[in-house]
Amino acid sequence: MNVHGLPEEFWIVTKPSPLSTMEDVCFSCSFQRLMLQARGGLSEDEIVGVFADEGEARRSAATLLGKCPVRPQDAVFVEVVINVMVKPNAEGMTAKDLATAAVEAVADAVRQGEKAGFRHRLKGRISLGAGMVELRNLTIVCG
Repeated sequence: MNVHGLPEEFWIVTKPSPLSTMEDVCFSCSFQRLMLQARGGLSEDEIVGVFADEGEARRSAATLLGKCPVRPQDAVFVEVVINVMVKPNAEGMTAKDLATAAVEAVADAVRQGEKAGFRHRLKGRISLGAGMVELRNLTIVCG
């Protein structure tokens, strides 16, 4: 199909959800990609605007994102992988000691987040060659 009079690339801005990011609602597009998006489920009702200028599209998207803050009833599950390097500070420390120190460091970071008002359902494990270290609701269990 030949497309005449349209720029090779333009910008689409869609309606955000409470969890949307700029990349979710504002993206570069070609006519062919727009057709694929429509086949994938993007409807005309979801498109707020089509822009030739990226800056104008981003400003429009930023305005929309500001109107859709995360609400208290919204929840986001994020898997966070943390690599903690721990070095012994005394002779005779074991891998279990180091693993406990690493888990305590993560627990301290979680406590700081809680003090700042962030809520969570903490569930995690740290696996080392020496065994498994679990963090269960800020209780350190070394095995």
